[in-house]
Amino acid sequence: MGEDSEVAGVAHLAVRWTPSSLSAVAEAVETGGDALARLDARRLVNAWRDAVAAFRDRRSIERRALDDALARTTRLSAEGLAAGLEAVLGGLAGEEPAAILAETEPAHDRRPVVIFLASNLPALGVQPLLPALALRRPAILKSPSAEPLFLPAFVAALTAREPALGNAVAAVTWRGGDRDLEAPLLTAAHRVVAYGESDTLADLDRRAPGKLVGYGPKTSLAVVGPASELGPTAAGLARDVALFDQRGCLSIAAVYTTGPTAPLAAALAAELAVLAHRWPPGPPDPLATAAVRQLRDLADLEGLHRPDLGPDLPLAAGTVVVDPDPTFRTTPGLRTVRIHPLPDPTALPAHLHSWRGRLQGCALAGLPTHYDAHLRHALATLGVSRYAPPGELQSPGARWHNGGIDPLAALA
Repeated sequence: MGEDSEVAGVAHLAVRWTPSSLSAVAEAVETGGDALARLDARRLVNAWRDAVAAFRDRRSIERRALDDALARTTRLSAEGLAAGLEAVLGGLAGEEPAAILAETEPAHDRRPVVIFLASNLPALGVQPLLPALALRRPAILKSPSAEPLFLPAFVAALTAREPALGNAVAAVTWRGGDRDLEAPLLTAAHRVVAYGESDTLADLDRRAPGKLVGYGPKTSLAVVGPASELGPTAAGLARDVALFDQRGCLSIAAVYTTGPTAPLAAALAAELAVLAHRWPPGPPDPLATAAVRQLRDLADLEGLHRPDLGPDLPLAAGTVVVDPDPTFRTTPGLRTVRIHPLPDPTALPAHLHSWRGRLQGCALAGLPTHYDAHLRHALATLGVSRYAPPGELQSPGARWHNGGIDPLAALA
């Protein structure tokens, strides 16, 4: 049964699910898995390519129908949404995902993968959908109730291009945490893939023991060495801070540098100001706004704002603080970043030890080869799973092992 609903001022038709109706969805997609298993690899690849291409193109019918509403539900500006979708979908286009779809050995059974998504990033659900389809596993994608629009639109575009997928993939939405409602799905699932807070993941793990593939909250950083070029490095760092308004697990919260902090801070502040015009931030969260104002005030009292940064950027443009204390701290958001001097990069892991398991990526620039190799190895023991030059951190490819987890192995 459908009923009118509204999220962030966007009216849509919402389904009122019951345990029996969700159980019927699980049974239907499992049955549809037979058609998915027989689907010719070339047809699957072509459908995937065409659907991803449509959502990368702001002029496509799919994007024109979705963009305004999606910008409101994700709290991103139109330009920020476009940049974010390109960062996610760009890594799921081209030859790499095509090879995964074409060459992966199908799973032996047809039990579905149930995927619970979080609301911090648009299009996130497309990442776990790729390995599920590669394994020919039917999938049930649960959109967050705060952003119920993208996944149904993407699945509709995908199945329009390949009708054989229509009964094997379902995109649905309900308010998460309802034990009675979710019990049939968790029972039917081969694996439960979930993105969210630690408490949410722990609850799902208790209710679906042995099935959970969980992606909890994480954050990222950068390390800049003496051989980096100031201009390109600052521009890249600004991109990795500003994308998604700094709400992703690959969003940079802190920069450690072996060189002078003042020139890097000034260049980064200038690049953030440029991106504030190119990708205006979305509506600010009141709690984040208050936290950033407090951080700025405290930094001023402690003399941490360097005078050569010039006037403070407006809150909407981001905040840069030079902090001699090497302790890593999370960011309050709104494109806020701390720059820490780090004379010896081999000392960095000691400052990050308390963040073991909560670090996701590291942008690396200008480090000597031996330092670079040592740092990658040490950070991997703390849980870092992605390394990239500044500006590329938030654009992972289809073979990225998020959190160190091989998605194909986890779902197989």
